[in-house]
Amino acid sequence: MADRYTSMLALVLDAPLADVSDVVRAAGRTKDIDRAAPVRGSDGAAQEVHWGGRMQKAVVRALADDDGAPLLRVETYIGSDGLAEGMRRHALLLQGLARQLKGRVRGVRDLSALADRDEAWLGRLAIGVVSVDDAIVTRAAGEGTWWVRTHGAARLDVPDLELYGLSRAQVPGAEAALTHIHGQLLRGGIKAALSLPDGTPVYLVPVLEAWTHVPLDWPGVGRAGVDRGPGLDGPRASLSILKPPRFGRYKRDLTGVLDHLPDVATS
Repeated sequence: MADRYTSMLALVLDAPLADVSDVVRAAGRTKDIDRAAPVRGSDGAAQEVHWGGRMQKAVVRALADDDGAPLLRVETYIGSDGLAEGMRRHALLLQGLARQLKGRVRGVRDLSALADRDEAWLGRLAIGVVSVDDAIVTRAAGEGTWWVRTHGAARLDVPDLELYGLSRAQVPGAEAALTHIHGQLLRGGIKAALSLPDGTPVYLVPVLEAWTHVPLDWPGVGRAGVDRGPGLDGPRASLSILKPPRFGRYKRDLTGVLDHLPDVATS
């Protein structure tokens, strides 16, 4: 059983929560939580829980986010369950806690994907209506030269992805390509054969290796893995065109990927 809490969802509250154990006990009485125990050294601010008739664990923790928002955060591991079932179970646990906080919940924050959601989103996931972009969110940044990357994939045991050196017109195609690749990774795992939407074979290149093959002044490149910002410290990779190996090694071709991005119309 994995003990890596790589998926983090949180209820955004109207005020800091005084006692996590009160909420957890109330959820236990309604059978939304099977059993719970205080997390050692948390001074009452966190409880370890089991739910849904499984041995899988989660930690329920009260804290403030970087922007000062009071949160009730639920961290767990969902990689072994897959996209739909993992997100559904995680949402069910939050929904059970939210039922004990009537009138106090102001929203839902996906701390793994760096996205703010609402309770309707949580309810949809809880009934099993889940898509890739519910777990993995794509972001773009730049001015002149652009950088596209994803957040949230690590909770599903696959790396987040990044593409560099894009023009603004290429951003929608890059976003579509990363979503396409993530679909292949989620179906086949880290060893899956990968291809762009037009069928061009590609392979994963860890970001630190990718940076030695592209200009260091491109957005998202060249910070040596230090303090890259929120959500950028997990396993991450870029894409290279897959060409026949020479002398047992593959040539890196990261810029070649940009020539095979899908043509996505924008409004």
